[in-house]
Amino acid sequence: MTGGSGKISVRINGKETKLQYARVSAIPYNMWWPGHQRPLEGTEIAPFVSFTGDGAAEIRVRSEKIKSGSDIVVRPLNRGIAVSEEGEEAVFVLKEYGGYTFETDGFHEALHIFFNPVRDFLSEEEKSGRNVLHYAPGEYHTGNVELPSHTSVVIDEGAVIYGSFTAICGNDIRVCGYGIIDGSSEERTDDTGVLPYSYYDRPHRCDLTKEENLKSVLSSDRMLNGCLRFYNCRDFSVEGVILRDSAAFTVIPANCDGFVIDNVKTIGMWRFNSDGIDLFNSRNAVIRNCFLRNFDDCIVIKGIRGWDTANNENILVENCVIWCDWGSALEIGAETNADLYRNIVFRNCDVIHGASVMMRIQNSNRADIRNVRFENIRTEFSRYCLPRKMMEEGVPYEGKPNTRQPRLFHLMIRQDTPYSDIPLSGTVDNVSIDGLHVYLDDEVSMPESDIQGKDRTHMIRNVRIGYVTVNGKPVPDFSRYVTVNAFTDNIIFDNNAIGGEKL
Repeated sequence: MTGGSGKISVRINGKETKLQYARVSAIPYNMWWPGHQRPLEGTEIAPFVSFTGDGAAEIRVRSEKIKSGSDIVVRPLNRGIAVSEEGEEAVFVLKEYGGYTFETDGFHEALHIFFNPVRDFLSEEEKSGRNVLHYAPGEYHTGNVELPSHTSVVIDEGAVIYGSFTAICGNDIRVCGYGIIDGSSEERTDDTGVLPYSYYDRPHRCDLTKEENLKSVLSSDRMLNGCLRFYNCRDFSVEGVILRDSAAFTVIPANCDGFVIDNVKTIGMWRFNSDGIDLFNSRNAVIRNCFLRNFDDCIVIKGIRGWDTANNENILVENCVIWCDWGSALEIGAETNADLYRNIVFRNCDVIHGASVMMRIQNSNRADIRNVRFENIRTEFSRYCLPRKMMEEGVPYEGKPNTRQPRLFHLMIRQDTPYSDIPLSGTVDNVSIDGLHVYLDDEVSMPESDIQGKDRTHMIRNVRIGYVTVNGKPVPDFSRYVTVNAFTDNIIFDNNAIGGEKL
């Protein structure tokens, strides 16, 4: 894949570094499912670089877009990275591992930077006693690879796998390395779907927690493979890999128990429904240190028909950097087909770009959702942000920057969505939103937030909203930025609290 319109080069600690590229969304222009292949007119090519190091990294970016008076920023803003300009070259230092973006005069053609710790994944996995599937540097066209239990997949930096990996009813599986899994060879057609049952197939149901039922559904070739699929699995991990250009949801753990997703990067998710990590009815999970840029929702916890006898519980999302081009950055829902969601924590994350909403609980089905915490979440609102629009055939996108900003958070119970396939609704109880740090560009107003129950039977109760800052300064009257409807109870604004502790 070739680069975008602007010539760019990168040196890291004085050494010229090879750039890679991904197709990304350029405008927030979407359509309702069934969503077919997205037109390329709404996309652009963005560069990225992935490298390892064991100390600080000096980054020098040379680009024809860099000039006197350019609006240059390195995100996340919370890292406080200073940039100096030397002609057409920008210089800055990264002291922490993680994902970053370098942006000049807005988000278009941003440089994505993935700074990784030094690891010898192959040696580590060979010592584990599991079967090792090793991909050395090079290109591989694998199609979809099914992984058995007790298997490690090691993808070296410099390896690009055009295909996907699926595990069915397995355990003790590892996927790791600093290489790329690329889903671009998977085609979307009118007959493919992101789920085993579309919302228009309401009479068709079976228990997908049973292996024979699941394999029967998968064999029908209705479901897209994305990049990684774990169905009814336990004890697995994904670490280090770059996931690019998924045809639909990028990573799905469905009815899984006991897994870790660490330092995974998603980029090039320009297609419709190209979510990041979508947990379906899963338990005892950790998602940490990831960088996700996705057209649709980035990290989302769903309850999906077929797996809905299993709950979502004991889930931690932490230390992630999120760029959402259309949907929700950190979300519970919209599908909530389960009896119970509980003990779910999002903490210490940076949402560097948003579109619809930065944090959301969207209860559209029957689940009772309780014990949810959003802690120390940093959100960035840019004057270059474009408003979301639904596609009209033959009508070009005409959104103007900073005419609509995403919501900060949205808690809701509703049944007027395509995801409400049965006439049942749930509740939301015991939610803590504490330590919100909002960064606003000049000319950007304070974002809105909403708390909306459905009726007197299906209410949102016991929500505590703690310490909020804007550009580093406390907001003592934050309640005036939050709309609360009548179907709520015990909504508390506690300006003197942060991280669950009094100042």
